[in-house]
Amino acid sequence: MSSHQSASIQLSASAEDSAFAAMMAELIRANLSDHPHKLHDFCAMHGRVALVAEDAEQTITLHFLGGKLRVHQGLFGIPDLVIRGSSESLIDLSRLHPDPRFKFFPDVRSEVARTLLRALLQRKLRIGGLGSHLLLAHRLSNVMSIH
Repeated sequence: MSSHQSASIQLSASAEDSAFAAMMAELIRANLSDHPHKLHDFCAMHGRVALVAEDAEQTITLHFLGGKLRVHQGLFGIPDLVIRGSSESLIDLSRLHPDPRFKFFPDVRSEVARTLLRALLQRKLRIGGLGSHLLLAHRLSNVMSIH
């Protein structure tokens, strides 16, 4: 997919009434529109990512198929990554800045990164499947980041 093409991002029928699903789909759509260089990572993504907002009792699955994203309500298939935490922590993932020194990592000097690290250490934010799907997690972080 070249940068002049638009990414395909759709809500499944099960997610059409979910504000959480619509918000995450729009976040990714806007990031790709505002930062066309992120299309490279988006087009390379294959897999399922479950986002579980425990405080809101909401679960969605982001199903990436190389340039296409379909957002489902609840669990859809077997997720490669499962990110569980408060809705605030899940939204904070979109506020991570990339580290200018190490492109692959978020800038841990930022307040949002410190907040997320604290949540991880306190097990208020949990990421399952990270060890075997590190590249998918990195690409997700890049595609979700508003920076």
